[in-house]
Amino acid sequence: MKRKSIISLFVILMGFGVSTTSCEDMLTPDMDRYAENFTGRDTVNFYFGILRNLQGVIEQNVLLGEVRGDLVATTQYTSDSISDLFNFKKVEDGENALLNRAAYYKVINQCNFYLDRVDTMAMKRNIYYMRKECAQVELIRAWTYMQLVQNYGRVPFISVPVDNANTGWETNPAEGWIDADNILDSDKLGASVLQALTYERTYGLPDYYSFNTGAATFSHRQTIFPADLVLGDLYLLRGRSGDYEKAAQHYYEYLSEYPTNMGTTAMASYNTFERDNDFSYMPNPSKWLDVFKASHSTETMDVRTILPSAANASFGKVLTRLPEIYGFKVSSSTSTSEGSEEGTTQSSGSISLTADEELRQLQPSTGYEAMCLLYPYRHYEFGGAIDATGTAIATEVHYGEVGDARFHGAAPYYRTEDSKLRFISKFSIPGIVSTDGEAYNPAFTYQIPVYRYTQVLLRYAEAINRAGFPRYAFSILCDGLKGDTEMPRVMTDSFVNVNDVDSTMQIFPYLEELAEGYAQLSVDEVRRAEGIEWLNFASTDWENHKVNGVHERGFGSSNKIDSLYTYENVVLKRVAEEKARVQGSGNVEAIYCRLLNEAAEEGSEGEGEGEGEGEGTEIDRSDYTILPAADPEAANIDEINAVETLIAEEMAYELAFEGFRFYDLTRIARHKNNDTSLAANAGSEWLAWIISRRGLGLKPYEQPEVKDNGIYTLLLDPTNWYLMSPIY
Repeated sequence: MKRKSIISLFVILMGFGVSTTSCEDMLTPDMDRYAENFTGRDTVNFYFGILRNLQGVIEQNVLLGEVRGDLVATTQYTSDSISDLFNFKKVEDGENALLNRAAYYKVINQCNFYLDRVDTMAMKRNIYYMRKECAQVELIRAWTYMQLVQNYGRVPFISVPVDNANTGWETNPAEGWIDADNILDSDKLGASVLQALTYERTYGLPDYYSFNTGAATFSHRQTIFPADLVLGDLYLLRGRSGDYEKAAQHYYEYLSEYPTNMGTTAMASYNTFERDNDFSYMPNPSKWLDVFKASHSTETMDVRTILPSAANASFGKVLTRLPEIYGFKVSSSTSTSEGSEEGTTQSSGSISLTADEELRQLQPSTGYEAMCLLYPYRHYEFGGAIDATGTAIATEVHYGEVGDARFHGAAPYYRTEDSKLRFISKFSIPGIVSTDGEAYNPAFTYQIPVYRYTQVLLRYAEAINRAGFPRYAFSILCDGLKGDTEMPRVMTDSFVNVNDVDSTMQIFPYLEELAEGYAQLSVDEVRRAEGIEWLNFASTDWENHKVNGVHERGFGSSNKIDSLYTYENVVLKRVAEEKARVQGSGNVEAIYCRLLNEAAEEGSEGEGEGEGEGEGTEIDRSDYTILPAADPEAANIDEINAVETLIAEEMAYELAFEGFRFYDLTRIARHKNNDTSLAANAGSEWLAWIISRRGLGLKPYEQPEVKDNGIYTLLLDPTNWYLMSPIY
């Protein structure tokens, strides 16, 4: 079969980079403020054209990130396009409704035209006013290339405008190929993204006020691609030595610059009722679902960067493909009303959704459902006493075997004519979730998230874990970030290894006990973290942060009386499970007990000041030589891998169905493959094992030998992770 070229389609779509969108589009700015033509000094209309073209990419990108992951399954109504991708069948662009590489290059080429013509030396009031906008275009181009690399593995790199079909760039690109390994080289994206970072930090962010989708008003700031997030993602994707530290620094910079105080306002929960010493649990995901609503997408909340959808075609591009594929029938309407000035009218619109089984091409996988039951839901009894901070003191903890409360918001039940089924609802937020988990009144969100605050926290945890700080990373999952809580200090007033012959004592460091927070840290990690800016959760930049642990957002609040979700229990148990899985045999409990015993021995080794010479005798050691403490222990690679897997699970709980899953799994698999302390294909085997179990209804590490051998064998080869490029 002859391979189809996308050159002609590419040129037709791109033209000279000019958008063909109607001037009435919601992303058309108020041009009374920008009277000049496109001269390189006033490019705002061109910039908004780039955002419009991003709208043409985003739905496809979300679906490509979910269909190939472990959280979804097909149905009897699944199209061939989705089925082929779900089964990793090699399909060319043009033969699959979800494959359109040209749409990405349309964005890239328009960015290239902009960057070729923009005048970054233009000044007004002694300010280089074009540089804010230029930085955004450079970052959008970098983000778009990153999506291409995540989907296709290796693609042509083009940084100059393309205006004809005779360039030969598909088969022999003049600037070479771009992939995850060279994506940050200076001749690829490295130089331009660092320049964008400099522009952003020097001149700030552009602000073109707000625009109306017909049903909601969005701030232009909500469409901003922050330089620190794009750079953090690029370093995390590349994953070379030193890249994890750089990624952590960039995520830290962003989190420091844009604090939040979400607290319990973004947590899904269960309403608990006690009767006859037994509890019943009714799902209540409403507070968590609120973060996805358009009216809640402010810079102080969870959804940070979005691409908006119009309410109907008269306002611009309508992005309803996702709810349709997830099973919702879409209806669009328009209405008019009298304007504020006499004789004028105002238009508005709305999109309504109805659950329809025959439209439901994707559903939650049984593996995802089982994963959501991996941990119990925690709730507490309080006796009325409060601590020094005014916080109520819990007296008893209860565990309900009902799992993650977010599940009932991400995939609630809807009743159709013939049945009651779970529908994926991230882009069709239910107005009501009843006590039995049934949803009503689905509402279109008018936005597709690109970056969420909690997603940044998870990638930050991923970076600091790989940089050698698994306990700090686990703290983000367990307790979150409390900027008003001091980090534990290393104390050096304890001594060990007393040698009365040589008259020496050695310092034995330990951590001061805190009333709350950061109980998962160890003295060795805190000592190694001294002086590292991106591990200081209590700096003055963080004092306004009050963010619960990611695990708390669905499994109940963390509390010091909870003895289950702790580093020793969860991480060491995962180390044991992974060892048993990789070895293909072995008793998990026996391995786990051994690890617990080793940890206990390390924690108690050498404690105290030594024994005196005889009962009641106290030796005067005031003139002894004090030896420095031994060097802190390095991070254990088995624990790093275990925490990384736990982070991947939390990504599933929090970000399911939003289009990040397959990209998260392949990125983490690359981390493991690049780790020379592991087997050469450790990451490939890990990813293949996870995805091959998506339809088996098993919890993680339950019957680890069971898998779909066909998918497993296919995904052991990383070339099968990527879509077919037009040339090979």
